[in-house]
Amino acid sequence: MAKISISLPDELLTYIDQKVENRSALIESLLQQWQQQEDAALAVACALVDELELGWGSEWQNAAITDWETSRL
Repeated sequence: MAKISISLPDELLTYIDQKVENRSALIESLLQQWQQQEDAALAVACALVDELELGWGSEWQNAAITDWETSRL
């Protein structure tokens, strides 16, 4: 697992420390939730494009899915 560093204002760190025991776990959880929301929004957008038949043909769609899967590794 990679490590990153972030800078936050002291008052925000104080607030977080009052609410949770492990601020790193909180930040990780928030980022995971954000990623899930982004994935869900993308799925909804794709479904709408499919419904309207404005999207790509199956060949383009399969290539995009393959690219997307590869980029998430």
